[in-house]
Amino acid sequence: MKILLDAFPLNAPKSGVGYYTYHLLKALSKVYKNEDEFIYFYGRRFSKEIIERPATVDAATRKTLKALFRDPYRITQPIKELIFKFGAKKIKPDIYHDTNYVLLPYSGLQVVTVFDMSIKRFPETHPAGRVKFFNEYFDKRIPHADHILSISEFTKNELVEIMGISPKKITVTPLAQPESFYVPSISRIQEFKKENQLPDNYFLYLGNIEPRKNLITLIHAFKNFSDSNHNIKLILAGEQTWLSDTIIREIKNLNLENSVFLPGYVNENDLPLWYASALAFAYPSKYEGFGLPVIEAMATGTPVITSNVSSLPEVAGNAAILIPPDDIDAWTSAMVDIATSPDLRDRLINSGLSRAKNFSWEKCAQMTHDVYEKCRAGLN
Repeated sequence: MKILLDAFPLNAPKSGVGYYTYHLLKALSKVYKNEDEFIYFYGRRFSKEIIERPATVDAATRKTLKALFRDPYRITQPIKELIFKFGAKKIKPDIYHDTNYVLLPYSGLQVVTVFDMSIKRFPETHPAGRVKFFNEYFDKRIPHADHILSISEFTKNELVEIMGISPKKITVTPLAQPESFYVPSISRIQEFKKENQLPDNYFLYLGNIEPRKNLITLIHAFKNFSDSNHNIKLILAGEQTWLSDTIIREIKNLNLENSVFLPGYVNENDLPLWYASALAFAYPSKYEGFGLPVIEAMATGTPVITSNVSSLPEVAGNAAILIPPDDIDAWTSAMVDIATSPDLRDRLINSGLSRAKNFSWEKCAQMTHDVYEKCRAGLN
């Protein structure tokens, strides 16, 4: 089978969609390398190699460019579609899989991955240009999909409710932590903290720094916690994206500049050490299609505190402290419990490690490939 996959999300810096695309493509090529031919589309060219492009500009420059070009899709999308049209016509794949919501025009069998419906549920939490693009292109293209991959049962239900798509047309393919994830030794954790000048004890959030991640609630909860726990800090790791200034401003308003740190985008190779070095991982998001950092943290032996809404209870199971996302007092209490109860931490560590074993990229790849086969057999 000749399979054409969208690899454009691999362009650095990778977001959640980029991580999904990379690990799925790697797993597919590993499991089915003797059965199928894989071709990857990078937006401007096609290749049989999985290529990760390094970032060509720094985070500050990217932020400036995004502010100047509020609707870049209007320029880039027509070019991308034109290149794809001629390339796909020449390649003639058996199936085309777009890994990032919006299918490119194609007359053959096509599969698309959908991560969440936040842009429909909460358009105010996304840049206007992105909302406009999504409403125009996603709505127009999704009916052409022969089958849809959803990363959680929650997102599947959202697609049924919001878009009116038949549940028979949707298959859930859960994500997973990278195969390279591990539980670092105590000595390596101490070295990592020293190398990166990290505090001895800290709570960690990892993801984009933007309003829809509900970081204001976390910051206020930490403010209450830190009033009597001065030696424990909060680290918000990730790229500063849309409206991150509001979060930075709130840190200053609460006089937390010496207690809350923003180290920026974190290299994927260092993720296990960032997680494992933390007292606990705090993920207060109000809306997630999956919530991959939750499983990543668990796989490194890190206790997890997360919200009890959207896909997060589905992913975390009974292996995390689940809290209403807007309940500041409950978030503060959870931090206190983690900081003062070694037994609780040990219980969460063990249950998290066990929970993470339920997820693997090989399993995701197999479920994805099953969909390809069903589409080819006309069973989609």
